[in-house]
Amino acid sequence: MNSNRFLKNLTKTRLSLITAILLSFGSFSNAQTVSYYSFAQTQETYTALSNPTNIVTAGAASGTGFLDENVYTLDNVIPFSFPFNGTNFSSVKIHVNGFLSFGTETTSSSDPIGSGYSYSGVISPLAADLSSFYNINGNSSSIDYAVVGTAPNREFVVQWSHFRPYASSQNSSAYHDWNFQARLHENGSIRYVYSMTSVGNPSAGNAKVGLRGTSSSDYINRTAAGNSTSNWNNSTPGTNSSNGIATNYNYLPSQGLTFTWIPPSACIIPTAQPSSLNLTNNGIIINGNFTASSPAADRYLIVRNLNGATPNAPVNGTVYSTGENTSLNSYVAYYGPNTTFENNYNHGIRGNNQYTYTVYSVNSNCTNGPVYNVQNPLTGTITNCPITVNGITTSNITANSFTVNWPTSENGNASPMNTVIEVATDSNFTNQITGSPFTLSASSTSQNITGVLPNTQYFIRGKNVSTQCQSSYSSTANLYTACVPTTTLNENFDTVTGNNLPNCWSKILTSNNGSIPTISVTTTDTFSSPNNISFYGNGATMTNAATKAILVSPQLTNLNAGTHRLRIKARRTSADIKLQIVALTGNTASAAVDVIETIPLTTTYQEYTVYLTSYTGSGNYLGIRRVDGSTYSYMYIDDVIWEPTPSCSELSVVNVNSVSYNGANISWANAGNQQPANGYEYIVTTTNTPPADTETFTNLASGTNSINLSSLANGTYYFWIRRICSSAEKSPWKSVTFTTIPTTPAPWKEEFLTSTYPQGWTNGANPFELGTQRGATGIGNSARNLNKNLYLGIPTGSFNTIAVGPLATNNYELSFYYKQTDYESPFNPLTNWGNFDVQISTNFGASWTTIGTVNNEAGTGNYIKKTYSLAGYQGQFVQVKIVANRTAGDFDLSFDDFEIKENQTLATQEVSKNTVKIYPNPTTSLIKIDSKEKVKSYELYNVSGQLINKGGRAHEISLDSFNTGLYILKITLETNQTFIQKVIKK
Repeated sequence: MNSNRFLKNLTKTRLSLITAILLSFGSFSNAQTVSYYSFAQTQETYTALSNPTNIVTAGAASGTGFLDENVYTLDNVIPFSFPFNGTNFSSVKIHVNGFLSFGTETTSSSDPIGSGYSYSGVISPLAADLSSFYNINGNSSSIDYAVVGTAPNREFVVQWSHFRPYASSQNSSAYHDWNFQARLHENGSIRYVYSMTSVGNPSAGNAKVGLRGTSSSDYINRTAAGNSTSNWNNSTPGTNSSNGIATNYNYLPSQGLTFTWIPPSACIIPTAQPSSLNLTNNGIIINGNFTASSPAADRYLIVRNLNGATPNAPVNGTVYSTGENTSLNSYVAYYGPNTTFENNYNHGIRGNNQYTYTVYSVNSNCTNGPVYNVQNPLTGTITNCPITVNGITTSNITANSFTVNWPTSENGNASPMNTVIEVATDSNFTNQITGSPFTLSASSTSQNITGVLPNTQYFIRGKNVSTQCQSSYSSTANLYTACVPTTTLNENFDTVTGNNLPNCWSKILTSNNGSIPTISVTTTDTFSSPNNISFYGNGATMTNAATKAILVSPQLTNLNAGTHRLRIKARRTSADIKLQIVALTGNTASAAVDVIETIPLTTTYQEYTVYLTSYTGSGNYLGIRRVDGSTYSYMYIDDVIWEPTPSCSELSVVNVNSVSYNGANISWANAGNQQPANGYEYIVTTTNTPPADTETFTNLASGTNSINLSSLANGTYYFWIRRICSSAEKSPWKSVTFTTIPTTPAPWKEEFLTSTYPQGWTNGANPFELGTQRGATGIGNSARNLNKNLYLGIPTGSFNTIAVGPLATNNYELSFYYKQTDYESPFNPLTNWGNFDVQISTNFGASWTTIGTVNNEAGTGNYIKKTYSLAGYQGQFVQVKIVANRTAGDFDLSFDDFEIKENQTLATQEVSKNTVKIYPNPTTSLIKIDSKEKVKSYELYNVSGQLINKGGRAHEISLDSFNTGLYILKITLETNQTFIQKVIKK
């Protein structure tokens, strides 16, 4: 480690050649600031000092002769009193790190402008972590000073010669050679002159260039990023006291670049005041504008007084901050250069007051400023509007009354004033209650409201009105009047917003551990949109009796009357979750709980009915409780109805047993198997809204317990059914929903033209993806396809199409394109990869038959078309399934352009199956033909539609030379009629 750096880090050694006490002369003003200095940049000639006084010269490349963070105190070396920042100096400290400082502080800082050290002032031509070099190309570092010129134009010049950043190299092939001067003129101006070069590519540095007063908040400096557009020659004012100029061998200052800093001139009291003060108000806010003084001042002081109080004149040299000021006997409303201002609540403004504003001209950008013109200042008076009513609260809430309260408003008494309170049942205040608005004295702070309805939300707002103007309205408060016990409920939770329960509903949440379950209004998994209620375990042990997650109804008057029942829709997300209906003696955790019924739930919404015919307890609240199930799971409820038990009760259950492409089988059961006297009526709709009695229904006889629905289009349906107990009495509706199996007619084609997975298509455990995958884009009118990356980790994948049909004739064929490509670019096909089966289902996926297998087919680099006959599926729906298997490699398998259409090769007239018989079928060898008409010829096709055998008249055909599988036999009779039959060889 460099020994000089070691000493620097441990002791910060400083050498002093001259020991003296720094003396300062002249006066000091709190108002003086270096930020008022002006800046100029010129291009001059760097002239080294002739016969200067040497302060120090580097005597070695390291050790005691090495210059690094040394500070030299020069006492009384400036032959004139140098004025800086309001103080005169004749003594100075010279820092190897490239700056001058005044005062007693001696530091090794390389950032004197931004540091927190207590300098009396800083002049910084190039402050950085600098150090010397020794005998590099004949040069060694030195610091010198001299006094040049004659009075009154003398300059005290400090010169740094041949310095470098500490971290840069110190050798003849790569080094910085920085030369610069600080020139202090006896008139207070300061010049920095630069002559900086570099050899090779030494490392960069950062220079702090500018002036600083007694603290880092009083500064003026320059900054640049060190590039072609931001460098020494086009620096900008710094915005932070630690800003600097990045300095590297590419962007050094041009030779002779000179920065000049000029102190502000002496302050002259403005000779004129502004004119034409215009004051306006907007509520309590007061806005003002005026015409600038001529000649113009650089700032204006605006003070405000209440009700004619007189301000004290401002004192020169004092800067006044916004706020109450006892020395001025005023509130300082504004101090700055603008001729417009605003006073609001944050500026001490209060309502219904008369204010007088006084405006003074100010000169501040000068020595010993600011100075004020206190002769005949500009004045103006205005009365503002009242401040509004704030902080409305309510108390003493009953079912039919409540009290509105508010604090005393912060208003004066410039004009007579009243307080106005409005109460309404809507937030727009269009439906105000009787007596509203209430006009009250300004001293009122409450109003009793009577004659309101129970269990109703009310909105309250207020304002203050003077004879001159009025305030804005207050923020709106709201409340619900107290609940009264009810006899019925019908709550779907859809009128509330956010997580607010409906009024008069509440919840009880307890736990056996630190995690509490939640009951929330949510839009997730609703039965009737937009809202429902979720019960979430949230870490609580839902099987523990101490855990309670209970939604509590409003108070009921008839829970134990034996005349009512509860209907509720519910579902679960996790196994074992149960819905428990309980009776409660209150709506808090201390209430007694009686379990009425516990209901296991399913993962789909079901309606459950609970009869309280035998409950005789003292409970007056109905509770809906979640019990059991895993903690991080949900129970959802919706549509809670408490109603009289109908004498003609609805069906106990309605079930969907099976679904087809155009209908479903529905069954139902009566409570206690009690058949209705007059049967049933039902309707099928596409909404979950119970049908109106004006709809047309279909009747079923009593004793019927199921029906087969048919002739429906693809879609989702609701089956509604009710009992007819008599001509005048019918049960509530009971419903169930189902979705028919999606189908599409033939001919059919799927080109994946949209980004949505096609309707009716489904994926297996390892799904194929819709999109574009590496080199395997679509072949048709879209770049999309179905693709799957198959590799060792995921070696299989499958998907199946929508059901197509029914096929009108026996000459349809299936075709599609496929492509297998290597996972890696350039996506070439693989020789050995695997296989895929092409399967057909005629029973909507209940079972599948393989009609073809593609096994390690050599790829071409392009899509390959596959075609399969569907001749044997006339009159049926067909669904196609692809089952892919990898045996080697890492590849993408892609499919596109599925199509089912007529095969024109087989599209000829068909005869009755009674005319021709083919047997045995399946066969192991021969097929025999039994025909009433003579056979003219036959053609045998494989499942891909390729002709593989043909002949003339024949009564039997040998299949010995063909593989096992499915074939299509086409027979042409002497009458030119044709017969087509699917043949299977075992």
